[in-house]
Amino acid sequence: MNTIDGLLDGSATTRAAAQAFIEDPLTFFGMSYTKMQSVPRGVLEELQTAALSIRFAQQRERIPILAKLADRQGITRVDEIEAVLPLLFEHTMYKSYPTYLLEKSQFDKLTTWLDRLTSHDLGRVDASGCTSIHSWLDLLCAETEVDPICSSGTTGTMSFTPRDKSDWRTQILGGYRVQLLQRFGEAPTESDLNDELYVPWPTHPDGHTGIFRAAHYVDMYLARGSENHFYPLYDTVADTDVMYLAARLRAAQARGDSRVNVPQSLLERRAEIEAIERDRPAKARAWMETLVSELRGKRVFLFAPAPLIYDVAAAGVAAGKQCSFAPDSCVQFGSGGKGVALPDEWEDVIGRFLNWGGRNNYFYGFSEQTMISVRCEHGRLHLPPWSIPLILDPQTSGLLPRTGIQTGRAAFFDLALNGNWGGLISGDKVEIDWSECPCGRTTAHLSDNVTRFSVEQGGSDKISCTATPEAHADALDFLTSV
Repeated sequence: MNTIDGLLDGSATTRAAAQAFIEDPLTFFGMSYTKMQSVPRGVLEELQTAALSIRFAQQRERIPILAKLADRQGITRVDEIEAVLPLLFEHTMYKSYPTYLLEKSQFDKLTTWLDRLTSHDLGRVDASGCTSIHSWLDLLCAETEVDPICSSGTTGTMSFTPRDKSDWRTQILGGYRVQLLQRFGEAPTESDLNDELYVPWPTHPDGHTGIFRAAHYVDMYLARGSENHFYPLYDTVADTDVMYLAARLRAAQARGDSRVNVPQSLLERRAEIEAIERDRPAKARAWMETLVSELRGKRVFLFAPAPLIYDVAAAGVAAGKQCSFAPDSCVQFGSGGKGVALPDEWEDVIGRFLNWGGRNNYFYGFSEQTMISVRCEHGRLHLPPWSIPLILDPQTSGLLPRTGIQTGRAAFFDLALNGNWGGLISGDKVEIDWSECPCGRTTAHLSDNVTRFSVEQGGSDKISCTATPEAHADALDFLTSV
C-alpha cells in the first residue's frame, strides 16, 4: 500500500498516494501523529487537492443529493480546492426532513430522506415496522454499514448524520488513540497503539447521539472491549426517544409553552426522565469512587465534558478526595455542552478533583465530521491532514484567502468521510492562521477561542448559501420530497 513515506521519497505518485490516503488515512500515516503533522505544506496541499478530486468523483456517483447539486450547477470535476465551495452542505442539511415525519413516526419516509444523504444504499431497509427513533437507528446500524449520529433535538429538531462504521474508526482510533495519546516528535509506542486503556465514561455506555454512540467505539478501540477497563457512569443504553423527549420538554419550558408536539406514547415516558435524574446522585457517587479508588495508578483515557463531570468533581472536592492516575494518562475536560451554564470556578473544581498535572489535550471537532483538532503547546488547534479548512466570509459565504490570519465561518472538507459528503459549513466562528506554528507542526491551525454565530447573533444564524440559489432550492426540494 502507498504511504506518506512513499510520497515523500518519490516512490509513489501524488495520485496513487491520494487514493491510499482516502482509503485508510490512519494506515497511510503509519498510525503516527508525528507523521500526520510533519508533511511539508506544499506537499500536503497537492495531496489534499488530488484526494478531493477523487472523493468528488466517487461520492457524486453514490450520494443522490450531491449529484443533484452538482448537476444543477454543471459541476463535473473538482480539480482545485476552491472548486468545491458551491458543493458545501450547510450543517442544517442533516435536519431538513419534514418535521411531521418524526412527530408521526414515519420512519420509512425518514429512511428515504436519509438515503439521499448517504453513500450507502438504504433502499432495501424496511423501516415501516419501527415504532421509535431508537429502534429505527438500531435497524439501520444492524442492516447496513451506516451508523448514524443524531442530535438530542435541543433546537426543536433532531439532526441525523449518516456516518458509517469506518468513519467512527477514523474519529475514535485516529483522533483519540493516535492524536491524543501520542506526543508530537516521537514515534508511537506499542503501548500507545495497543494497550487496553482504562476508560471512565461520564454518562451512558451506548446510544445514538454523538457522545453516547462514541462510547461504543471508545470501548472497542481504547478499552479493547475489556469489561475490566470500561467504566460508564450508567449501566444502561441511553434511549434516543427519551433523550429527544427531554430536549423537547426543556425547549417548551424555555419558551413558556406547555405544548410538546411528540406522540402521546412518548409523552407517557416522562417518568423515565425523572428516574434518570433521581438516580444520578447515587450513580455519580459510585462513579467518583471508581475514579478515586479503582483507577488509582492506572493509565486512563478520560473524556469528560464539564457539564457531565462537574457535579462529580464538586462532590469529590467537598469530600476531600482526589484522583491519582498514571502520568501517561490522557485527560480531557473541556467546557463543552450547548447552552449549559457552569459556575465560574468549574475548571478549578474539576482540576482539583482530577488532580491532573499532565496533558489536558483540549481538542475541537463536531459530530458531522471525523475531524479532531488537537491543541499544541502554543495553544493552537492543529487540523488533521484529512481536514481541508475553508474559512468563509460570514456575510457572503465567499472564501477568505488561504493565507495569513483570517476570521470567519468555519467550513471544512473531511477527506476521510465515507458515509456522507465531506463538505460542511458549520455554525462556528473561528480564527485560522496559515503561517508556520512555533511548535513545528506543519498544518494550518485555529485559535482555541471557538464561538457560535447563533450565540453572537442572539439565537439565530442565517447562513448564506455557497451554491446558486436555484441549485440550493432544487436540492432541498429533492431531499424533502419524501
